[in-house]
Amino acid sequence: MTDTKTKILDLAECYTQTRGFNGFSYIDLADAIGIKTSSIHYYFKCKDDLAAALVERIRKAHAEGFSNIEAGTKSPKKRLEAVIAFFQQYAVDEKFCLCGMMVAELQSVSPHVSNLVDLYFKDFQAWLARQFKEVGHTDANRRALSFLSALEGSLLIARVRRDPKLVHEALKGFLKA
Repeated sequence: MTDTKTKILDLAECYTQTRGFNGFSYIDLADAIGIKTSSIHYYFKCKDDLAAALVERIRKAHAEGFSNIEAGTKSPKKRLEAVIAFFQQYAVDEKFCLCGMMVAELQSVSPHVSNLVDLYFKDFQAWLARQFKEVGHTDANRRALSFLSALEGSLLIARVRRDPKLVHEALKGFLKA
């Protein structure tokens, strides 16, 4: 990936997580990076192409992160704790989950981007379900959906209250047997 393309994606990710995907334009990106908007259009013809690239990028990064957590942590409870800590850092950084933000703005993205966001959440839920199944929950898929819902909701509440600790507080009940 070129440096310019990486800079565009990095900044667009940050803006999406702090302002929302509709909270910035190609002009905002170009001004902040010090390039022309035509340079952004070279990599991403339209903003929907940028959205798809962002979702694919975060989906890959999180899948790698979850895989690393799984490889480096034997206990599924410790893996869940690691995921909570990872997402809690978003609240510390005054950011929000990129795919969660995309869901909030779903009416303004294409069906293709919507499908990518759905795949992200399905992958995440499947990973969580494996952790809950390993702990011994017979309703692992439902528990994973509840965890994922509580995670996304707690990020919203932590953001409005400016209290990142709420993420762990909301999810600690899932760490009990």
